[in-house]
Amino acid sequence: METNRIGGGVVGDYFQSVVDRDVTGADAAPLAARVVAWLVAEGVIGPDRTEPVLGSGPGYPPGPRIREVVDSSGWGEPWQGGGLDVVVTRTVFDAGQWADASSAQCPRCERDIEFHDEAWEEIPGAWDPFSEAIADWEEGGEALVRCAHCDVPSPLVDWTGMEHCFAFGRLGFTFWGWPDLTPAFLAEFGRRLDGHRTALVCGKL
Repeated sequence: METNRIGGGVVGDYFQSVVDRDVTGADAAPLAARVVAWLVAEGVIGPDRTEPVLGSGPGYPPGPRIREVVDSSGWGEPWQGGGLDVVVTRTVFDAGQWADASSAQCPRCERDIEFHDEAWEEIPGAWDPFSEAIADWEEGGEALVRCAHCDVPSPLVDWTGMEHCFAFGRLGFTFWGWPDLTPAFLAEFGRRLDGHRTALVCGKL
């Protein structure tokens, strides 16, 4: 992966978002505070929001132990991670330029809804129920998607297979310009999120 920040200057806008799929609106802020406190205590981030992040206010800067939670193989030296942005409101987390899911799996019948054919051409109408549910999610609605196979509606947040392109939740942690987070760190992150279902969205703006 290409280095995104060299000597502190922003060269690209690569990001990774860890999204809690289960937290309620009432619990999002307190849980975010606990996770931030853990990250600060571990030296993964600094304690104060001093680092600019794209499209938001200042975020938390990388801490002295950032290299212990990322895989920077393939990154040129010197590199410097960007800020951590913490969102505690109902949000559609998408992969920016890479937000083009190939399919989604129904949580009821576990069959896939394909969005593209073998030539990667869009299948007419396949994405429409999801697009409508995303709009409903953003407006605070139930955001149900009816499966084209079993004809049963399920909440958008329960559909799987789109995680690297889209995730839906009320709490998200977006790391800007960091190398890939390690599996061990992501596993511990999930435990710190009370064992909730999580999604990792990787993208670029």
